[in-house]
Amino acid sequence: MDRPASIVRFDQFYLGHIVMGLVGSVIALFSGNNPALTQANETIGPWFLPTILGLGLLTQIALFYFIGRKGSAVAKWLLVALTAINLLGVVFLLFAFATGMGAESRNLIGSLFSLGASALLVAAVSMLFRPDTAAWFGETAPAR
Repeated sequence: MDRPASIVRFDQFYLGHIVMGLVGSVIALFSGNNPALTQANETIGPWFLPTILGLGLLTQIALFYFIGRKGSAVAKWLLVALTAINLLGVVFLLFAFATGMGAESRNLIGSLFSLGASALLVAAVSMLFRPDTAAWFGETAPAR
């Protein structure tokens, strides 16, 4: 079966989300004097945050593969759940900006990248619910 146009668009948006999120994370965590990075390095070790970023990237690549190449409905719904959690984080980020909470450990450019990555994630997930994707995920019988 050929990949539907919406799945191709999902791939584009989701890859953009991955790249933008990774760049934002690197900027936010590793530029300047970040108290969270210092505390993690002192408490756990310098391997911890890069390992967490790597595991997150590996998870995103796996979801990209199983949704965009294999048509896995399970991966689709897992991504929907993770997107809901991401949006909760966006709400907390916007609240923190509005109130000034945690300003000492927040990086404006990294946060803007994070918001952009979240917007691309929502756009990518929305592509998964277009009519042309139902057969891709095995949710309806293919047209004869």
